[in-house]
Amino acid sequence: MLLDNHFEDLTFSEDRLINTSHTVARAYTNLVHWHPFAEILLSLTEGNEVELNFRKYEMYPNDFIISYPGDLHTIRNVSMDSFLLVQFPMELITVVPDFNRIRQLLEKTPYCRYDVNDTQIGKMVLTIKKIVNSTRDPGSFREAYNYSLLLRFFSYYGKWCLENSIDETETGNDTYYRSAKLMAEACLYISQNCTEPLTVDDVANKIGISRSYFSHLFKDYIQMTFVDYLTRERIRLAETMFTDPRKKFIDIAFECGFTSISSFNRSFRKTKGISPREFRSAMIEK
Repeated sequence: MLLDNHFEDLTFSEDRLINTSHTVARAYTNLVHWHPFAEILLSLTEGNEVELNFRKYEMYPNDFIISYPGDLHTIRNVSMDSFLLVQFPMELITVVPDFNRIRQLLEKTPYCRYDVNDTQIGKMVLTIKKIVNSTRDPGSFREAYNYSLLLRFFSYYGKWCLENSIDETETGNDTYYRSAKLMAEACLYISQNCTEPLTVDDVANKIGISRSYFSHLFKDYIQMTFVDYLTRERIRLAETMFTDPRKKFIDIAFECGFTSISSFNRSFRKTKGISPREFRSAMIEK
């Protein structure tokens, strides 16, 4: 596989699962890049800018942003010691069913603005700093300690995302949580079976509700239609195949569940804002 300089290939030090740093690699500053691991970026200064999947975020002290495997992102205006970084394989998180059920919600909320009055955000920021600072401790079981902190961070983060989602819908009762659980199960089922010719009836039957109620609930909770979400999951899968230069676009299209190359190209441009060829050029050498 030929990977160009837009791919950040990182070997974690001492074969550890969690990598931390007090600096951003200069080679990837102001350069669009991606990597096969997840990354938490905590801003320490003003004036930092992160562009994630073509959306720009202006970063202030203690703001943090999470990029997931395959996300295209750029870090700009970086000075020395302006970020703390935590990098890890996504499997460390998705092995826990709780996080799998709300993964869609987590990925919808990659950025968190620091609020001194929000104790939940304060806990998340403190936990990130603990993970990075613990690397200075040469003691045994440091990796296990960092892993426990990482899980703690995502438990805070998951609750925060759910609470903010509740605020947006102005509902905080048991009905919301039951609906959220159903939609999380639906999203997981769609993601795992997106290469199949799924229909609304298939997913509604899977989670045990009517077609009409599912359509209403899905649009309300996910903020997109079933077809749009299914298309997005297929495109997400396609992105992971772009790194193999031997794979043709038409093969990728059919393997990901599209019925034609034209529908694949049209859907990809609508979702990502650029063509599959343009996206791939940012990932692999021709």
